[in-house]
Amino acid sequence: MTRVLIATFSQTGSTKKIADQIAKGLNSSECEVTHYMISTNHPPDPDEYDIIGIGTPVYFFRPPFIVQDFIRKIKNLKNKSSFVFITYGTHLGNCGNWIRRKLKKKGSTDLGYFKSFGADYWLGYIKRGVMFSPDSPTEEELSSAKEFGKNIAERYANKNADVEPFDPTTPFIYQFERMLVARPSVKYMYSKTFKADSNCDLCGICIAKCPVHNITETKNGKLKWGSECLLCGTCELSCPKDAITSVLDSMIFAPTMIQNIKLSKKKQIPWAKVEHSGGETRLV
Repeated sequence: MTRVLIATFSQTGSTKKIADQIAKGLNSSECEVTHYMISTNHPPDPDEYDIIGIGTPVYFFRPPFIVQDFIRKIKNLKNKSSFVFITYGTHLGNCGNWIRRKLKKKGSTDLGYFKSFGADYWLGYIKRGVMFSPDSPTEEELSSAKEFGKNIAERYANKNADVEPFDPTTPFIYQFERMLVARPSVKYMYSKTFKADSNCDLCGICIAKCPVHNITETKNGKLKWGSECLLCGTCELSCPKDAITSVLDSMIFAPTMIQNIKLSKKKQIPWAKVEHSGGETRLV
């Protein structure tokens, strides 16, 4: 039986839904699937599997740092096969391309690529009253993911190299925005701007929801952000007291967020009006 590892990073659940459907497609083709959440410890040994699948949402038109680190730590995929799947709210950037090239460089055979919209809980849009791709992944997208899983099993069995093409080059405006949030800037500048005001009651929700355990409580009862931030904004969006702010709320990011919203609406990406308060995002 073909052994498949599906390693997934998913914060809001969209990417996990796609992963589950791909797994159903693989299971129906007599593959043994093991799920692994990239945000947990104890990474699996790739040597125990025939096929490695990597799934992630798109952050700033690239893979999140935690996914990049996971892939870089994989030493060798010689004689292995791999596939990639991503979810994105507006533009996919070079996320899928980056992962596919890294896996190929480590020696794996590319079995395919799947992409789907996913509800976009990006702070920069939510706080401006907009959620892109609010209904995704749709039933149609989930069904396509299941079929993709079947295709992966067939391609592996038949040694079929006919796979999905790489994505087009990322438009310059998104390349520029991606450069603004390069890892050194996030680590040494942006991560230092997160803070909780006097409304914070130390409920611990932000600490629990941070995917990289970057938030701690100090001895004097304050919250402290470390330097491993993904700049995902989950802590701020999940705070029931709306006590957390960061550079993401500043005028520095406002022009790019407004421009991105305009461009995405112009491309007719599905969107909905929302309002956010008390740690919850509601459709209006």
